[in-house]
Amino acid sequence: MLVQFPKDPTHPLTTEFAAQRYNKGVLESATISLAKEVPFTLFVNDNEILSISTLPTHLKELFVGFLVSEGVILSREELLECSVDYDNKLALVELNVPTERVEKLEQKGMLTSGCAGGLVFSLEAASVPSGPKVALPALPCSVILQRMRELDTFPGLYSVTRGVHAASVADWTRNLAILEDIGRHNAVDKIVGHCFLNQIETNNKLLLTTGRITSEVLVKAARSRFPIIVSRSSASALAISMAKQSGIDVVTYVRAGRFNYFSHGGVELVQD
Repeated sequence: MLVQFPKDPTHPLTTEFAAQRYNKGVLESATISLAKEVPFTLFVNDNEILSISTLPTHLKELFVGFLVSEGVILSREELLECSVDYDNKLALVELNVPTERVEKLEQKGMLTSGCAGGLVFSLEAASVPSGPKVALPALPCSVILQRMRELDTFPGLYSVTRGVHAASVADWTRNLAILEDIGRHNAVDKIVGHCFLNQIETNNKLLLTTGRITSEVLVKAARSRFPIIVSRSSASALAISMAKQSGIDVVTYVRAGRFNYFSHGGVELVQD
């Protein structure tokens, strides 16, 4: 069953604005719902690291996923504590990791919500060895189309605001969890964090995103050992090159019954 995450009723995720809407020759008053964007500051072992502008939901998944994606957290045992102070807009993480891992992140500043590129810490992460290969069943083309269709029609915040991105983790039969954020990078980090916190094996799963696959997004897939990443949008040339290096298959422009497929040894794609 798809994991349905409850929204915190004390922290609304949208704000309504008075506006005007033009439709088929008619200009009229309208109330427009927009997704909230809130900066939260991340502290790791009492050190202020950075701020991330985000949709204020599933923030433990976001910040843990970010630290996993950056190679700061390598195992579940290294995460001692993660708490979120919504009132003061703080995320507090305690880790048992070598000091040099945290030092890589110790540059203060704003990390954007992701749609403008964000702040990149570790592109070299894509060269991380992919780990032991697992035997995966062939992946029918129809599965890619169906999983993306489920992501596109998910009744989340996008259906209200048309202003967020979504990402999901899926197996061959269903989407296991779908999470949203104003930035594509944040949405992917939330999925990475969800898998990490719930000990979901990722080396036999699909990572899906509604946003572009950039080099930064590819890094996140590589860190979490996903064999394939799927997008309804495009990919950058650098991301495809890094995917080839990491052995990750990339699927782009999944829409209207078609897609592009870049094979790098992740899974065997078959017609059905």
